[in-house]
Amino acid sequence: MTNDIRTVCICSPDAKTHTVKVVSVKEGKNLALRTGETEIQRNDQILWMFGDERKLLAEIHMKNKIFETYNTDDGRFGDSLELDRYTGSLIIRDTKSTHSGVYHLKIIKKSATIYKRFQVNVNGSGGEKPALINDWIVKTVLSFMFARLIVLVLITCCFWYTR
Repeated sequence: MTNDIRTVCICSPDAKTHTVKVVSVKEGKNLALRTGETEIQRNDQILWMFGDERKLLAEIHMKNKIFETYNTDDGRFGDSLELDRYTGSLIIRDTKSTHSGVYHLKIIKKSATIYKRFQVNVNGSGGEKPALINDWIVKTVLSFMFARLIVLVLITCCFWYTR
């Protein structure tokens, strides 16, 4: 006989004591919001909701064989949502700035209901910063090489001049 000890936070969905996991991702990248479950059980129900209105984004109800993702009324998610069939994690493909916001997770188990929240921040593509850094590196290296070339030419001229 083994002892299975779990720590589970059982709170009401409106409780102010929720911890919020903050997740940042670059625009265009994929993001997985993890349930923390290793395997969905037969009677488990998982609901993913978005925003203060808690618009339903995805649901899994193993017993009723429901495994669906939904778009919001404003169409911000399109077909970018996917569910992990084993863990219930929500995957957002090709993130956009409109995907930023609070994601609510509700896991209904036989013995408890678990609530989690994720604050997702989708930042700009970042394509400009690496280019600027690369430009700076290239310019610095070229300037250094050019300066060495000038010094070499001056030394050569001085050497020939003194002969």
